[in-house]
Amino acid sequence: MSIPQKSSRVFHSLSYSHVVNNLQNWISEANIDKKITFHCARHTNATWQITTGTDLYTVKSNLGHKHIKTTELYSKVIDDKKKKAIEKLEL
Repeated sequence: MSIPQKSSRVFHSLSYSHVVNNLQNWISEANIDKKITFHCARHTNATWQITTGTDLYTVKSNLGHKHIKTTELYSKVIDDKKKKAIEKLEL
């Protein structure tokens, strides 16, 4: 069994340009009435993964980050959301 190379694709028929070209179509089909960029969708996906319990190293790998510090920026967003939720509970 060979180890996959870094450039190996998970979705073989899905290219970057395919995603970028079809992002707005997918958003429209989901009845989302706002412009969402590829970067915004990528950020949302990473934040959602961390929120639902995916570990940082897996998110790092999924995003193709070289350094974990880059991925840790997404966890700061989650921490800020948690703090705001707790602040709402304080009387």
